[in-house]
Amino acid sequence: MNIAPAMISNRVVIAVAIGLFAAACGGEPVGRICDLGTALPQAGEVVVASPSLDCVSRTCLRVPLGRELPPGSEYPAGTNGLCTAECSADSDCERVPESPCVTGFTCGIAVTVGPFCCRKFCICKDYVVLPDEGELPTPKACESSNADNACCNLDGRAGNSKYPLCE
Repeated sequence: MNIAPAMISNRVVIAVAIGLFAAACGGEPVGRICDLGTALPQAGEVVVASPSLDCVSRTCLRVPLGRELPPGSEYPAGTNGLCTAECSADSDCERVPESPCVTGFTCGIAVTVGPFCCRKFCICKDYVVLPDEGELPTPKACESSNADNACCNLDGRAGNSKYPLCE
């Protein structure tokens, strides 16, 4: 089969354009309203629901409302949360235009127990109080240097006989 040089160059241009577009997208799209399931979260309860088919990352998060909402913001009602994604920095959290979160997202640890313990997720800044430093502190339960912290997501826990739940 003989492919004309013009067709090859067009395919290369298209492939390069797609690659550049993908590279321009910094992080995971977060902030869309998602369904946590059937159980209504308790006041003060953090819920991470996965898999959530509403989200590109397949992860839905609801954190307790810890402050007064800024103008234009909405807190998810009922059994809803916001799509989230794992992150290492705020820049990994790309807010979708239809998000009810108006001030953007911060990267922080949402829970200290369970399968998502000590993992960093994109959390809506509208709902949490950020310290003056601008980022959420690491909870003491997520300090891997403390041998009493048994979260299997911490460094040195998986496959370690000192942590039988992590084997």
